[in-house]
Amino acid sequence: MVVRVRFGRDFGELSVPLGTSLLAAAARAQAPLGNACRARGVCRACAVQVVEGAELLNAPGELERDMELEPGWRMACQTRVRAPGRLHLWTPHWGGSPTAED
Repeated sequence: MVVRVRFGRDFGELSVPLGTSLLAAAARAQAPLGNACRARGVCRACAVQVVEGAELLNAPGELERDMELEPGWRMACQTRVRAPGRLHLWTPHWGGSPTAED
């Protein structure tokens, strides 16, 4: 089973297998995300807004909860896809706006 992930408006869409981290999915799509802490979940550089499909993701763990991100935002290095469906992610680094229609 796979998840279709859309990366903002400029980095297209691709399928990833269940269990893939959002950081790994972004790397496959060549959608730039920060990774200063090397996926240890302590820098916030990989934060993305989940525009659509939040229910497809694992629940935030302790590291994410400690970061106190705004509602709808997840740390890509700590977030994995857990169910098939469609997912739309956005970050200001990718341009445009965080609307599903963008």
